[in-house]
Amino acid sequence: MPGNASVYYWDACLFLAWLKDEERQNGEMDGVREVIERSKRRDAKIVTSTLTSIEVLSSRIPAGMKTLFDGLMKRISRLGMDTKVAFLAHDLRDHYALLGGKTLSTPDAIHLATAILYRVDEFHTFDKIGKNNSLGLIPLSGNVAGNRLMICKPDAKRPQLDLRKPKIP
Repeated sequence: MPGNASVYYWDACLFLAWLKDEERQNGEMDGVREVIERSKRRDAKIVTSTLTSIEVLSSRIPAGMKTLFDGLMKRISRLGMDTKVAFLAHDLRDHYALLGGKTLSTPDAIHLATAILYRVDEFHTFDKIGKNNSLGLIPLSGNVAGNRLMICKPDAKRPQLDLRKPKIP
């Protein structure tokens, strides 16, 4: 039922992993592919910020994949950044900066603020560790600067056997 479909916010890294057909541990790509298939059947809805269109560079994805990305983006709700998102993103970054140490990158803060304001069911990402002086996102799951948000990797409820590439031991 489309009205009962789960709403998943996707971080830009998931689109990049899918477009590059990354080999990831523990069947993580099964979750990515399954959520896409569920969205095609309208059993799930994928949303993301318009920022994702800036982060996914045509020059960084394999040749010919831009068409695939554009096709997927037509089925995904892209949420715009307005003053509410900007203010919350600022507050999220400021919260972690006041704690000292690592903080949120500006793109991560925008993604998280968008997901929080649109009250998604789950925020999907592979960002567990963070880069440079930025926090990883998965460790923030459940409490993002006082905001409830489930942050996780996309889960494959029915993993499929991937026969596309033979695994070389």
